[in-house]
Amino acid sequence: MRPELLTEINQCLGQMGANPMVQTHARTDKFFELFVWSCTLRALRNIGATLSPRNSNDQATFTLRFRLGPGLLYNPASAPGFVVVDYQGSKYELQNGLRVLGSSKVLHELDLCILKRSAAKRCRRQSIDPDCSAVKFLAECKYYGNNLPLHLGREYLGLSSEFSLRVKTLVANRASPEVHKLVKRHKGTTNFNINPNDTLGMDQFVGWLATELKHVL
Repeated sequence: MRPELLTEINQCLGQMGANPMVQTHARTDKFFELFVWSCTLRALRNIGATLSPRNSNDQATFTLRFRLGPGLLYNPASAPGFVVVDYQGSKYELQNGLRVLGSSKVLHELDLCILKRSAAKRCRRQSIDPDCSAVKFLAECKYYGNNLPLHLGREYLGLSSEFSLRVKTLVANRASPEVHKLVKRHKGTTNFNINPNDTLGMDQFVGWLATELKHVL
């Protein structure tokens, strides 16, 4: 699975004008997160958004550096890069591995999220954390060899309750009827069996993302 994930990520980087070469010894679950990131960018491109890779100083770059662990938006050491999204006159940022304040004012790590650009720029200037009001989309990404354990569904529900969003989803390479039933009961969304070897399933996921992002951006 790892080579296929890398192929999809590199293809997405090349389409965005960034260097199409991922150089890291990260674990496969991190590559899965970046694969979901690439699917999100495909969906944004499909609805006509303009994408611009940026470095930690918010300057245009050809080389994106990704977080390999949770990071703070305003800390250059843990905020290596992101993508500016320009859609119908509004601007946002696509971030990965970012710590964001939930409604309880407790910091949570979001695997993937889209933030309002104006809020993100203010947070960098003032060295403060973004809060849930700045978040337009979030995705939790889980890569497992076998079925997903039920506790991941419980964890997602806890996180989901901190962010009142239309578009928030649990994305995984495996399915779990129990996790799906739990998340659906609480009006959450799951996207299971997402992987680069299933072109149809991947295209359906990208199509779902595109439709949902149209409503919130």
